[in-house]
Amino acid sequence: MPIPLHQLTLALFDEGTLEIADYVPGEDQFVLDAVLQWMSGNGPWYVMLWGATGTGKSHLIQCAIRAAGDQQQRAMYLPLAQVMELHPAVLEDLESIKYLGIDDIHLAAGREDWELALFNLFNRVQALGGRLLVGSNRGPQNLDLGLPDLSSRLDSGLICHLTDLDDNAKQTVLQHRAARRGINMPDKVARFLIHRLRRDMRELNDMFERLDSASLSAGRELTIPFVRDVLGLN
Repeated sequence: MPIPLHQLTLALFDEGTLEIADYVPGEDQFVLDAVLQWMSGNGPWYVMLWGATGTGKSHLIQCAIRAAGDQQQRAMYLPLAQVMELHPAVLEDLESIKYLGIDDIHLAAGREDWELALFNLFNRVQALGGRLLVGSNRGPQNLDLGLPDLSSRLDSGLICHLTDLDDNAKQTVLQHRAARRGINMPDKVARFLIHRLRRDMRELNDMFERLDSASLSAGRELTIPFVRDVLGLN
């Protein structure tokens, strides 16, 4: 018999490789501060992070949920992109999770059943003193929701807009992640990656995991020829 989502307090969809220390805030230091405060149980109970793909929303939400779980709190990371093929009844009883992260909430826009289920969950979490961290690609006023009450609820907390990092900051992210894994990534290699690939941080992070695995397996340092070979670049 399947175990209901509300009985699973693990971060079911957590990538597991990201750490809060890997996040480079750039001009968004206030966003990082807000998330650190939220995961420590302080500040607003409800926070929304919104911004374009690759700006670090999922990174921050996953890390915050994992940190809460590490402190023996009931915590769950729930990306709607991976559960919306199910019935919105999967949201029932999730108010029992003290630290709840719901990602991709923009995907519910225009889905009347999901909008209503999220509205009811929001109210139940608030009533029970839970903490809610939400990710979206748009701010609450631009979600085109059919349920005005849900729009109002989503606009009622701390709303944080994440901006894209410039190339220097992205280079810092890659080199910082490499250093935390005990890998030396020379400046010229980091610049090569940023200039040759799409500059989306999600793609850059996925690429780094491939390079980390290949480097460990081959016992090779990160050089431009090695990177070209692993990633199939000309």
